[in-house]
Amino acid sequence: MRQQAVRSKWRRRIVRVAGWGLGLTFVAVIGGVAAFFTGYARTTVPDPNTKFEANTTIVTYADGRTEIGAFYEQNRRSLPLAQIPRHVQDAVIAAEDRSFWTNGGVSLPGMARAAVAIARGKQLQGGSTITQQYVKIMYLTQERTMGRKLDELFIATKISRTQDKATILGNYLNTIYFGEGAYGVRAAGQAYFGVDHPKDLTVPQAAYLATVLNNPTRFDADLPGAGKRILGRYKYVLSGMAELGTISASQYDEYSKTLPPLRKKAKGNRYAGPKGFLLDLARRELGRYGFEGDRLSGGGLRVVTTFDAGLQAKAVAEAVAGKPAGVGDLKTGLASIRPGTGELVALVGGNDFLGSQVNWATRKAPPGTLLRPFTIAAGLDNRAAERRPEGARDTEPFEVPLSEPALNKAFFRLVDSRRGHLVSTAAEHAGIPPIPAADRPAPGLGPDALAAPVDLATAYSTFVAGGRRVPVHVIKEVRDSRGKVLWSAAKHPGLKPVQALAPEVAELTGRVVGSGRSAVVNGLSVEKRRLNAKCRCKAQKGLQPLAAWYVRISPDLATTVVYRAGKEGESAMPGLEWPSATWERTIKPMRDRAGR
Repeated sequence: MRQQAVRSKWRRRIVRVAGWGLGLTFVAVIGGVAAFFTGYARTTVPDPNTKFEANTTIVTYADGRTEIGAFYEQNRRSLPLAQIPRHVQDAVIAAEDRSFWTNGGVSLPGMARAAVAIARGKQLQGGSTITQQYVKIMYLTQERTMGRKLDELFIATKISRTQDKATILGNYLNTIYFGEGAYGVRAAGQAYFGVDHPKDLTVPQAAYLATVLNNPTRFDADLPGAGKRILGRYKYVLSGMAELGTISASQYDEYSKTLPPLRKKAKGNRYAGPKGFLLDLARRELGRYGFEGDRLSGGGLRVVTTFDAGLQAKAVAEAVAGKPAGVGDLKTGLASIRPGTGELVALVGGNDFLGSQVNWATRKAPPGTLLRPFTIAAGLDNRAAERRPEGARDTEPFEVPLSEPALNKAFFRLVDSRRGHLVSTAAEHAGIPPIPAADRPAPGLGPDALAAPVDLATAYSTFVAGGRRVPVHVIKEVRDSRGKVLWSAAKHPGLKPVQALAPEVAELTGRVVGSGRSAVVNGLSVEKRRLNAKCRCKAQKGLQPLAAWYVRISPDLATTVVYRAGKEGESAMPGLEWPSATWERTIKPMRDRAGR
């Protein structure tokens, strides 16, 4: 009896709790529905932005006043939907909203993901329907807040009840941003393929445009390694077109093998000259922080970079315009880092970005002996010294080298005792990109391109910054059109200093390196390699200078200059004194005038 009474008591408690739970759930549901209809009733559809004029995003130097350029080049020509062929329409629908013709204009799962992102303090992501994207473009700002997202929800619901789907799709295809400054499908065809009218776009071309539409920055074919991402998304679009019945299975098999060849229009004059490299670096970095596509090109942002206007002007004047005459096709790369901050304050990537998008300041080259100072950090690593690899022949304690000959001797001792990989590890900690396995036992001895000027400037800056390293970056701050700070390097968690080298190790290395180092890397030029391959012999054995480096460091600036020759930087070049001369003519006078 007593057990039955206890069970009965627990049953009543469980029923009571369940009742309260159901009641609260019911109240929450009713409250949510009431809130939705209240918001829906109070929301009015504003006048559409019929002119659809994007707001210019301005990019400035670090002073916040001197302008580098702008991310704005609106190119839009509208067409009635009847002139846009079905395969172009279906490509976009397959990419962005496969249930477009039947849904109510709103993606509830997408709204739920947005709510979760807000709760976690993260940036709002995509996932909107075509109707929602159309509403954002035509009726709302590019602001990414929960309030704007709710406005989008209510307006999209009303629009889907008052406008037919064909009207919405036609307006969307004429206003959505495809990248390359192209708004609308007609401008996109011209920008990517040189096709003037959508009726002349092939199925693969239409699928490609729908691919980049999703994220023009992420699917930018100019980005290294983007090909695999683009092909995956391209296949996704084609599979959707097959599901819609636009193409057959055999056509899918044929089209999905490869991407259609691009015929991109030349970038506008805003990228002309050396400053195009600064704008390109800024655009790519902004994309990593979530500022991309139409939000970047037409968001009316104010972007402050880390570039110093005075240093940049002097660097360009001397490293590009003032290079020695009569030396042929000489390539110049220069990067200046402010130690302890990771700020890239000056960069020379080439003569003209429109002429060549190869950035010689970020392109890797063989570093030669410039990695040897990291021998000191490797040798002083107590844990590594206590665990010598089996078979190591060197048993003498490591002595800090105090001269160039001693440094070379210490480097080869580590290499010969099978500890050369420790030099690679120390260099990587300081900012050198991951060194391939084949080069790790003796970094810099071979002809492989292991580091760019910007990498070496970052790594050497740790010697005068107490061993601290901050990831190199070019964006200082981003504000919206009203002046509100949207992003700041000072508050970004990924740009905090890390202790790459022990402070005493950095100080020792800085003393050995002194104010600068130079290096000349020799090897077989590309011309000799081609000649050897052609004649199937090794008659051309003489090594030639392929890269001439100079690194200069001080507590306030770390600069690396490199000269290379030929289209790929693998041709032989005469003259070896230019990198150090460029430093003397360029950065040193700027520092002296500033009293540094």
